[in-house]
Amino acid sequence: MNDIVLRLHKVTKTYGGNGNVPLVEIFKGLDFNVKRNEVVGLFSPSGSGKTTFLQIAGLLDSKCSGDIYINGSKVNAKNDFQTSMIRRKNIGFVFQFHHLIQEFSALENIILPLLFDGTSKKIAVKKGQHLLEKVGLSKRMDNRPAELSGGEQQRVAICRAIINEPALLLADEPTGNLDQSTTSKVMTFLIELIKEHNISAIIASHNPMISQIVDKNAKIESGKIVYN
Repeated sequence: MNDIVLRLHKVTKTYGGNGNVPLVEIFKGLDFNVKRNEVVGLFSPSGSGKTTFLQIAGLLDSKCSGDIYINGSKVNAKNDFQTSMIRRKNIGFVFQFHHLIQEFSALENIILPLLFDGTSKKIAVKKGQHLLEKVGLSKRMDNRPAELSGGEQQRVAICRAIINEPALLLADEPTGNLDQSTTSKVMTFLIELIKEHNISAIIASHNPMISQIVDKNAKIESGKIVYN
C-alpha cells in the first residue's frame, strides 16, 4: 500500500493573460505530499490561494499543469466521468457552508453518498446512525437542517463527508461560521473521526486553535507550500 495518499508534482496554476487581463501566477511548480493518516493544517491569509489549492487537490479544477496522484495513481488528465468517479471514491469535502439538503433529515443527508454508490439502504442507515451517535446527534437524526444549530449542521456535513471512508478529506474553513466554543467541539469530533477511519486530511483555516491539533502545519507563500 502506498504511504503517500495525495501527491502534487510541479503543479502550476495561472489566471488571466488574455486581452487586458494580466497573467497572475497562483502556483508555480508546486510540490506537496500528504501521508496516510496524516492531518495537515493549511494556514494562509485570504487571497493566498487556499481554496484554489483545495480545488486542485480535490480534482475540482482541471485548468492547471502538473501531476496529481492519489494512492500512487495519476488521476488528472482524465475525462469528466473518470474524474468524477475517482473523486467520489477517494475524496470527501467539508466546506464553511454546510450545503445540506433542506428537505432531508440529518440522517438522510448523511447516507446519500452510500446510496449513490449502490449500498443498500439498510446498511447505509445503520452506518449513518452510528456516525451521528459518535458526534452526539443520536437524538437529532430525524431533524431537518433548519432545526439544527450551525455546529450541529457542520457535524452532519462532516459525517456525510466521511461515511464512505474516503482516502482523503479536504476541509475549507470548516469552522469559519462558528464561535470558539462550538469550533472546539466540532474540531474534536472531526479529528476523532478522521483518526478512527484512517483518513488523511487537509484542513484550511484562519483559526490558530486548529494548528495545535493537526499533525503538520503549512502555509502558501509565493506560490509554494512552506511547512512551519
